[in-house]
Amino acid sequence: MSLLATPFHARAAELSRNNVWETRNGFTLASCYGRTDDEALAARFGAVLADISWHWRIEIAGLRAVEFVSRLFTRNPASLMPGMALEALWLNDAGAVRGAGTLARTGEDSFRLVAALEDADWIARAARLYGVTIADKTAAEGGLALIGPAASKVLDAAGLDGAPEPMSARRVSWRGLDVTLSRFGLGYELWCEPDIALIAWDRLVAAGQGWALRPAGQAALDILEFESGLMRAGRDYRPARDGFAPQPSPQSLGLGGLVDRSHIFNGRAGVFAGGPDSPLSGVLLDGEKPVPGAVLTHQGRALGRTLSSRFSPAMRCAIAFAIVPGTWPASGLMAGTMPCRAAALPFLPIPAPMDATEPSPAAV
Repeated sequence: MSLLATPFHARAAELSRNNVWETRNGFTLASCYGRTDDEALAARFGAVLADISWHWRIEIAGLRAVEFVSRLFTRNPASLMPGMALEALWLNDAGAVRGAGTLARTGEDSFRLVAALEDADWIARAARLYGVTIADKTAAEGGLALIGPAASKVLDAAGLDGAPEPMSARRVSWRGLDVTLSRFGLGYELWCEPDIALIAWDRLVAAGQGWALRPAGQAALDILEFESGLMRAGRDYRPARDGFAPQPSPQSLGLGGLVDRSHIFNGRAGVFAGGPDSPLSGVLLDGEKPVPGAVLTHQGRALGRTLSSRFSPAMRCAIAFAIVPGTWPASGLMAGTMPCRAAALPFLPIPAPMDATEPSPAAV
């Protein structure tokens, strides 16, 4: 299979000192530009710019679009106003998680799904039952994430006034360029057509010179998402792509908060059969080595198991997601042979955007 270059590939190639690349959804991307830990830490003190063009994006449109998305997703988007969004899962017929993403309403009878992992064929087959059209927009535009406490100041300096509120998006005319600004993830996202992508990148970089803006690769984004308590399909768990596979259930992943049990959705019976929700929890390890899939024990008694795990440069230790039914012990918890302790999620959220009174970090 041939790899695709994102609209920002030329800038990434110029800036990638280490020439380290990776593939996501068929696109080649910079894994890092310098040191991954430095890029992840930069998002906590200034701002970072990252290519997210690889995220799978589809437009859902038709007279029965509302009916279709209401049945497909585990939360009801029918009450969304245009420009607003919500996070939700879609399940297989047995109630196991096929995928997770952000669903934004773009019009009276149209929606946009943004997800880390594509599920095109299955959703397209379901859409045909409702006479709804599915248009893949992944290769039709570029996407940039702007993350960090100085992100809103960079937008202001670039002339993109009025940053969107969380879980919202708006179309903007930006000095002759038509772009879409959203706030679906850790910071802000800018979406644009490929032929203006490099102009958009250069404008943001120029505006960010006074705010310590630097590029960040995909490895740093993974760390930031993990530290923020965001579990992602394909990275932190393998989704159920078999139509009747029983796992992973929302409960087994601690994703019950994305399921509205009063709502009618595909796979609902399987969710109820799976029992009550188990919350997703965090684990801080007394060491730097990640321990995915480790058995959690207390005084020799098994309590649960870690899910995915990775090293956090901001916390200087390994961290992990875990599901432990019931109450966590105050001390004496082990992940395999490594001492650990429970932690609330998020482990370490991205600092809130600076307000207008705060000076540029580059000027301090």
